[in-house]
Order: sequence, then structure tokens, then C-alpha cells
Amino acid sequence: MSSSRARLARLLPIVLAFALTAGCGGGGGGGGSDKNPPGGQVLQEAANVLRNTASLSFTLRTSGDPKVNVKSVDAKLLKNGNSQGSVQVTELGLPIQLDFVVLGKAVYFKGLTGGWQKETLAQVAGIYDPSAVLDPDRGLVQLLVTAKDPVTRGKEKVAGQDCYRVHATLAQAALGRLVPGMTSDAPADIWVSTADKHVLKAEVEVASKSGGKPGKVTIAFADFGKPFSIVAPAK
Repeated sequence: MSSSRARLARLLPIVLAFALTAGCGGGGGGGGSDKNPPGGQVLQEAANVLRNTASLSFTLRTSGDPKVNVKSVDAKLLKNGNSQGSVQVTELGLPIQLDFVVLGKAVYFKGLTGGWQKETLAQVAGIYDPSAVLDPDRGLVQLLVTAKDPVTRGKEKVAGQDCYRVHATLAQAALGRLVPGMTSDAPADIWVSTADKHVLKAEVEVASKSGGKPGKVTIAFADFGKPFSIVAPAK
């Protein structure tokens, strides 16, 4: 494997791990006001909807100085584990753009220069199984239902839709399966549509690389159930 190809291969686990981060927080019991449903109820309803979601798209952006290498992600996901998108990461302080396609047990990827390369999923992303993303027993649903102390903190608009904003703590056990390297629980805000119970946004607080003020990872979700066509890239 060439040095360029090896470097791209090293970056794929970062890409795919953060694709999994499409799982915002959610879960258990807890709070709310007289006018809003309890946080646990809101997140449980969102989890129930997600169990039947065949596809979605998401964008991920970071702010501050969170202890992650990813800067941005744009991806489409299918329940069978196939996915397609692009990611920007930093390596040695330099931004690197990478396009990727996951089809079954194969991963295709390329940088800004050169063509598409192919590896088996086990070779470049053995740290997790991407089919877990929309698997109700392993992926986003589990992150929702295992969140701790959810409290509804009012209503806000996201993408023009009325949402409940729920604050919760994401359990390390669930989050760690989706984001390798997480060593502790993480506080998060989750916005769930009042109309169709879709999770539209999540903001996860992440420790700073420098030890200062925590940074954030913000994920926005859309295109629920859209029939994406994900195919192998042309050579």
C-alpha cells in the first residue's frame, strides 16, 4: 500500500466512526414542564420513529477545540449499512478532504488528488460495523434510549420546524460503541420535532484538546426515509 493510500486508509475509521455519530442523544425518564412532555417521553418517541427509519442524511460540524480529528461530515446512510459522503479531517495540523462510499463489506475512498481506492471494510474500519448506524439494536436507537436524566427545556425551531429541546447525558457505553475513544459520559442537547418526532439536531459537548473550554460537535439530520441510491463510484 502506498504512503498516500495508507494515510487515507488510516483516516477511514475516523470518517466512519463519525458517521455513526449521527446518533444524537436520547433516552430514559426525566423532567419537563407543565406545558411540555417529559424528556424521557420525547426521546422514547424519537427512538420509536427511528426504529422504522430506512435512511437519512446528516451534516456534522465542530466548533471550539473539541478533542476530535473530524472538522466536518456530509453523509447519506441506509439502514443496511451502506453510506456515501465526504469528510474533512485534520492530520498534523493540515486539513484533508476525503470522499467515501461504503457498500456491504467494501469501502471506496479518495482524496482531493488521485482516483478511487478500494479496501475491505475490515481493513480500514474494523473498529466498528457501519451496519450498526440504523440498526435498532445497536446504533442510534440505543444511544437515544440509554441517555441519562433527559429533561425537556422548552421549544425551539430547527429548520423551520417546532422542536422540543431535551438536555441529557449520553452514556459512555452506548456512545463509545459509536465513537471509539470516548472514555466518559457526554452532555448533549437534542431537538426533536413536535410533529413527526424526528430527531433534527444534536449538540454534544466534547472535552477540549487544550484542556480549556469544551468544544461542540453539532449534527443536523434530514431526508428521513428518502430512497438514496448508493452505488460503487466509477473508476
